[in-house]
Amino acid sequence: MNFQTWEIEDRLRLMGKYFDLDALLAKDTDNGAVEQYYRKSDFFYKLVLSRGGRAIHMGISEDGSYHKDDYLGQARFVGTLLDRPSMSVLEVGAGRLFNTRYLAEEFPGCHFTALDLPNRKFLKNRAPSNVQLIEGDYNDLSIFPENSFDVVFGVETICYAESKEHVFKEIHRVLKPGGRLVVFDGYEPKPQEEMTELEHRASAVAFAAMCVTQNDNYLGNIRKYLEASYSKVEITDITRKVRPTLRRLDRICSYYFMHPWLIRFSKKFFPADANLNSIAGWLMFLTADGDNINQYDRIVAVK
Repeated sequence: MNFQTWEIEDRLRLMGKYFDLDALLAKDTDNGAVEQYYRKSDFFYKLVLSRGGRAIHMGISEDGSYHKDDYLGQARFVGTLLDRPSMSVLEVGAGRLFNTRYLAEEFPGCHFTALDLPNRKFLKNRAPSNVQLIEGDYNDLSIFPENSFDVVFGVETICYAESKEHVFKEIHRVLKPGGRLVVFDGYEPKPQEEMTELEHRASAVAFAAMCVTQNDNYLGNIRKYLEASYSKVEITDITRKVRPTLRRLDRICSYYFMHPWLIRFSKKFFPADANLNSIAGWLMFLTADGDNINQYDRIVAVK
């Protein structure tokens, strides 16, 4: 047994003392559950993940060290594709509007549409004048005509879809010919039948702690779905670039799990969904270390 395997096993054992991991794995991950998860977890993302900011995703570190503005990495990449004026851009799963707000301010000549689930007070976000806010579901983009957008992007959101294949088809329909889909998400680089029992459980627990479905997270399937519809698909493993953010989370969550009084206090005064984030934060630094359990990818697909 190598150190990583031993450490994952030990952490799962310790987590199991304070959280019912089997009940977690059986938890529903439909839209209602996801809406609730984000409502209950917003303060965790604000105070713990992004240090008082509005980001609810991993930071992308180019130099191997964590910086607060690393959370702009995904939006900055999307910005490199906005190479002409008056482009039309859709963000699916726009959350707290962190990415679209940045892009709208950087590219005032482009028009942005931000889509997110209802019941999160999404429409109350303050948005630049070139942004339209819409409550809806990326599983059904029928509110948009065919060939509506030059770019559609989603940051750590399509992972929640029960059928990624269906979502990719929906996005394909609303993209203009030559338009591009950009996805940042975490996946499993090998099929579950090739994982050890421990690897599968660790991955499933990490996903479930963030209310992400455990279905259809194999990267090979993602590539297959995209290549069936899109003319060009480029998948880039950028796990190394999110490791500084994961390392920071690992340190915070290690402190949490090493102090039982803090766990008891947190479970008493904070929502269950928010507490579950500590499980993902304490596992992902180990599962996303290049050893084929979890992987963070940037995907660009051209219609």
